[in-house]
Amino acid sequence: MKNKMLLLAGSIFLAYSANAQTVSSFAGKVNTNPSTDITNSTADLADAYFYYPEGLTWDGDGNMYVTEKNKVRLIRGGKVYNRAGNLGDPSTTIGYQNGTGNAAKFASPTGAVCASNGDVYIVEEENHAVRKLTAFKAVSNGQTVSNFVGAAPVGGFGTSGYKDGTGTAARFDTPKGIVMDKNGNMYVTDFLNHCIRKISPGGQVITLAGKGMDYGNADGVGSAARFDSPYGIALLDDNNLVVTDFGNSAIRKVNLGTGRVTTICGGFGSKDGSLSDARFRAPRGIAVVAGLIYVADNAAVRVIDEKNKTVSTFAGSMSATGNKDGVGTDARFGVLYGLGYGGSDAIYVTDITNHIIKKITIDDLAPVADFSVTKANIEINEETTLSDISSGKEATQRKWTIENSAGGGSSGVVVVQGDLNASKDVTVKFSATGNYRVTLNVTNEFGNDEVSKAIINVSTVGIAEIASQDNIVIFPNPVNTGDLNITLNSGSFENTRVNLVSLDGRVLSSHVVDNGFSTNIDVSSIPSGIYLIQLYDSTGMMIKRVVIE
Repeated sequence: MKNKMLLLAGSIFLAYSANAQTVSSFAGKVNTNPSTDITNSTADLADAYFYYPEGLTWDGDGNMYVTEKNKVRLIRGGKVYNRAGNLGDPSTTIGYQNGTGNAAKFASPTGAVCASNGDVYIVEEENHAVRKLTAFKAVSNGQTVSNFVGAAPVGGFGTSGYKDGTGTAARFDTPKGIVMDKNGNMYVTDFLNHCIRKISPGGQVITLAGKGMDYGNADGVGSAARFDSPYGIALLDDNNLVVTDFGNSAIRKVNLGTGRVTTICGGFGSKDGSLSDARFRAPRGIAVVAGLIYVADNAAVRVIDEKNKTVSTFAGSMSATGNKDGVGTDARFGVLYGLGYGGSDAIYVTDITNHIIKKITIDDLAPVADFSVTKANIEINEETTLSDISSGKEATQRKWTIENSAGGGSSGVVVVQGDLNASKDVTVKFSATGNYRVTLNVTNEFGNDEVSKAIINVSTVGIAEIASQDNIVIFPNPVNTGDLNITLNSGSFENTRVNLVSLDGRVLSSHVVDNGFSTNIDVSSIPSGIYLIQLYDSTGMMIKRVVIE
């Protein structure tokens, strides 16, 4: 044999992750006349008009809440519902009034967060307060708005200030973002007080980091730290917050326990690169997905990989605006404000220039199952290793199944190293001949996938995997007639012996064929099953699998 290439008896595919991100329109139609084009009734996602949509949050049932200039909307089952806030021209119907449904009034609600019981806490920048909206029960049931913390209305609006305290005794100045930890404590970016406030489930407000009404740019613990107009806020993990420091064009980290503030990256500009080199133009909304930090930065979504110390543009452009769906940096946005993650494999952004909501699918989170094998044609008691090479985020659960394709289940399979119920790499050997099918099932928080391949041939003979498929033609395969034809291409073979071999190593038929010749093997008396065509001459040996039906 003159041309030699690796030939496996089964198919092995390499996984490839494109790491693309698809931007698509989610809700709202472009609104060029927001004072007159108003949606006051239930509408389909594509038909609803919004007016400066900003905050996004989800309850435990997957209902999405959206805050806008004068109301709170609910997205459920492909429909947009008005759930609280005055109707009519959003620019003239703002206010501060508690009540149920449309009897309530808001003044520029921005951030929002859902508690575990479904109650929604809404930050209002113009009323300098946090309001509470009762949990959704049914479309026919109204949701009631009440004060939670911050000044009660005076003259139709809230009162700004800076004061720690409980309930309406506390004071804020233009709060923007809000997030909740696993214990029900809330954290608010107090934009014009330049600090981070903490609110207990009972409504007690304290300052966690920064010094009220004193802006700057300094890392430190508690009141020693300085911010300049903090905007978006999200939980990085169980111990830390991440904050967009709008005035400093920076991304800051705040420890929940100590209030220690450190700068992750930033500075004014528009530049990707390392954490030390990256620059931001106008960071507002922020969310964390699978350890990566996503930031709405003017007309782009940036992604911060703190572990690998990089910042890159995830979707949109740092230099061009518009309204265009697409993949990654081919997409275009207007000015982005809110950014939220409601689970699964997508983040959502609010575009206040176009008054719409966009969805950005993160395409490489859910697992795509795949595996490799170090050697597919082996002898009895010879070891081979299976390796999980699935794309997507690392699996949190995996299960291997190995079964003889001819029946008999997993008998004959011996695990040498690893665990079929958990391990990423498993070394196995076999005590019985056969063609074995391997199945890998992988799961992570974003999904589940499974792949199955008939990939391992076990026989009693040693097989060198060294031949090119192009130099030999076997027809038909599978064979369900009396004859199997084997043709050797001219110039590739020298006085070659062709054997039909069972998986247990028995030679059932043997022929000698030279260059450019062919031979027929009578298989009419051979039982159905999987067999090997073995070819060898003075230069080596190769193998090809054949199925007899």
